[in-house]
Amino acid sequence: SVSKLKAGTKSFTVKVKKVAKQASGYQIQYSTTKTFKTKKTVTLKGAAKVTKTVKNLKAGKKYYVRVRTYKTVNGKKIYSGWSKVKAVKTK
Repeated sequence: SVSKLKAGTKSFTVKVKKVAKQASGYQIQYSTTKTFKTKKTVTLKGAAKVTKTVKNLKAGKKYYVRVRTYKTVNGKKIYSGWSKVKAVKTK
């Protein structure tokens, strides 16, 4: 889940709640629409890295963010379900 979401100037920082060594990494998805019709996805490789700053966004715009974990098994990625959606407005 998203444990912390902080607005920045044309950016935001996401902190993911760490999962006990089971995850191979995290996927962060963000969109300007609640339904995630148009979205962008960022991947954090490794379970240890839990923060990511997303830059080059529009100022004063509301972004919706959700995360999920993945585990790599035999070269294939297995994904969890998406977390609850949180919103942040850029500065």
